[in-house]
Amino acid sequence: MEYYLAIDIGATSGRAMLGHYEKSSLILEEIHRFDDYQIEKEEHLFWDTRKIILEIIKALFICKEKRHIPLSLGIDTFGVDYVLLDENDKEVRPVYCYRDSRTKKSKNDFEKIMDVHSLYQKTGIYPQLYNTIYQLFDDKEQGLLKKTKTIMFLPCYLAYQLTNVKYNELSIASTSGLLSKDTFYYDKDILDLLGIEDNIFARFKKNGETIGFLKNDIQKQIGFNLEIKNVFSHDTGAGVYGANVSLNQLFLSSGTWSLLGVLKENYDTSEESFEAGFTNELNSYKQVRYLKNIIGMYIINRVNQEQIKSLPIAEVVELAKKGQDYQEIFNPTQNKFLSSKNMQQTILADFKERKKPLPKNLGELYFSIYHSLANCYKEAIEEIEKLTHQKYDSIVVFGGGSKNKFLNELTEKLSNKRVIVGPSEATSIGNILCQIIK
Repeated sequence: MEYYLAIDIGATSGRAMLGHYEKSSLILEEIHRFDDYQIEKEEHLFWDTRKIILEIIKALFICKEKRHIPLSLGIDTFGVDYVLLDENDKEVRPVYCYRDSRTKKSKNDFEKIMDVHSLYQKTGIYPQLYNTIYQLFDDKEQGLLKKTKTIMFLPCYLAYQLTNVKYNELSIASTSGLLSKDTFYYDKDILDLLGIEDNIFARFKKNGETIGFLKNDIQKQIGFNLEIKNVFSHDTGAGVYGANVSLNQLFLSSGTWSLLGVLKENYDTSEESFEAGFTNELNSYKQVRYLKNIIGMYIINRVNQEQIKSLPIAEVVELAKKGQDYQEIFNPTQNKFLSSKNMQQTILADFKERKKPLPKNLGELYFSIYHSLANCYKEAIEEIEKLTHQKYDSIVVFGGGSKNKFLNELTEKLSNKRVIVGPSEATSIGNILCQIIK
């Protein structure tokens, strides 16, 4: 039996999925799940990269215990975050989390030298607070880029820690706001404003290409070796691939974030696209993920965690069903929901500010969250249809949120689109397919 290991690092938890083929079906097994790798220190948010690496190694130990030794491994993560390495290949500073507030100032500062419309025209990436470009501009203002020899995006850095091979990958780099939509490479004007050259970024490798093999010390630890393969390193890219989304097909990657869009051949950097808040990311040089970023299950998960006793999601859904008489909604795309320290209070404050009646209980609050998400999906679909001059009769929903039948039904009802439930493990499937398919 030939096994393949997908390491999927999400914004709230990571897991290791072991895959193998039986007859013509890909069989997946979750062998390890982990969380608590976000660190808050001195009012800043960081990723504990050392813990993530140790958890990946633990997953490899589990593979050995099960006697299911994988031939290869691929790593995908959320977008935009990256690592700065000095001339001794040490981290210049801890790895910031995209939810950190440091970019509020740097985004304003950067916009004084390049306005958001010009940036969008160059890159096709909508100017969100968390984008790599604003993070890097903060590094520049702090003098950290002068100490930097190499920049790698987070999943590539994690693979580097396993192999000692430096590289970057297109789908994750395309989320950064650094790539030219014309050349699919780092935009020189933007790099000049950051005071860096393109050779500071580890070079691109192709999907399916072998990155390297495990470092000797890790081989000795776990007792075997395997290939590390270059996969779609951005989890949405892997998910779109794993869900077998076709060109000009609507999709919703439903998880901590909701990414709603359509797979296209070309960028759309029109003023109408900008005003609607759509971004253009790449799966390949001929596949653009034209989508809107919507804060997704993160909101309801945070509210649930803030209660005296958090509930299984199935019970949260049952409470929401009982709260359907409450019809007030809010806009979950607002930045205040990105990293709220008290999500429930932030939602209630939003209602108070708009002089709306407040939910009387948790069920009504949970229903409002699901209702608000479904309404946001409906509005995004309407915008896509207007921008693409095309009508769609269905939407493919994949990722962990695809298992939420209640939210799917709300989405179907509000959008008047048939919801096609894709694989909940689309990201891991896409990751493994990249390892297998040449």
